Amino acid sequence: MEAVLFDDFGEFEVATVPNPEIDDDEVLVDISRVQLSVTECAIYQGEESAYFEAIRDRLDEGPAQLFGHEFSGRVVEVGDAVTDLSVGDRVYPPGKISCYECEYCRRGYTHLCESKKTLGFHRPGGLAEQVAAPASMLAKLPSTVSDAEGAAMQPFVSSMLCVEDSGLETGDVAAVIGGGVMGNQCAQVAQCLGASDVLVTDIDPNRVELAEEMGMTGINAGEESVVERVKAETDSIGADVVFEAVGAGQSHATEGNDPLAQAFRMARRNGTIVQVGILTEEMTLDPRPYRGKMIDWINPVDMAGTVPLGPNSDAGEMAARLVADGRVSIEPYVTHELSGLDSVGDAIEITLNKNDYDAMGPAQLVLD
Repeated sequence: MEAVLFDDFGEFEVATVPNPEIDDDEVLVDISRVQLSVTECAIYQGEESAYFEAIRDRLDEGPAQLFGHEFSGRVVEVGDAVTDLSVGDRVYPPGKISCYECEYCRRGYTHLCESKKTLGFHRPGGLAEQVAAPASMLAKLPSTVSDAEGAAMQPFVSSMLCVEDSGLETGDVAAVIGGGVMGNQCAQVAQCLGASDVLVTDIDPNRVELAEEMGMTGINAGEESVVERVKAETDSIGADVVFEAVGAGQSHATEGNDPLAQAFRMARRNGTIVQVGILTEEMTLDPRPYRGKMIDWINPVDMAGTVPLGPNSDAGEMAARLVADGRVSIEPYVTHELSGLDSVGDAIEITLNKNDYDAMGPAQLVLD
């Protein structure tokens, strides 16, 4: 089969590699679509972001199949021990691979596994015609969910779990800093859970306009003070929950105008800040104002997206159902579709420079 091989940071080629072989608990998936996350694209360029060490170690061993943990596809082979998936099922990968050997796993807390693995980082991912994956990390796609939506579904599961962890209650005011893919998704889930108002701030007028079209309060951060606007919209109280969906390099958590500092100022006393975006550099944090304002700053549990939400559903199934039912829309962020694995360089360029290409989300590669 054809797959993308990475020789070093910033270097790749499309080559012929052996077809994957599956273990008893795995399935073989024909990839329909795949998209690269911003994190994957940044690591490709050598940025020391999350999973950088894992990628570096694999590159040290020689050319490697890397990246592609966001995809949709169809099951074409099933391992002997697999009971929940069948040949022909359309699937996507919301989960991660727990070791089932550490103390957390043995006590049933597989989402806290000390040695979780991720497709595309620790083993070959979806930048290939086929991928082998444990059945436990996959979820089925309803017939009304498109391949494009399926390839964009994995980050939505993470967004949904961010809102789940936030403790947001019916009637709360939610503010979202950063109306990109995950910020917009957090905002939509907050609406589903009964937030009385959802305020979305961004410097991109297209993202602000989209938020308003979805019934949210859009705030253009390039034209006004987002903190003052949130305070004005809440009678000077502040938002109950603030989702910081920018991440990246920031200098101070409580002072200045970095996104986290803005989140601190726009949250109400005894409110909650959810760190959706991954912070990539060291930053200064003064704990005294956090304590004085009684703010909870939480980093969501890195839960595998197939964990149960209750007896009737797990996160992977629920995310797909919300999209299938039309309660959450993720397709507006699929704006650029490229053909074949040979286009991976263009996909990386578009995903890292969205504004230059009028892209809302990552570019997708169409493989079928």
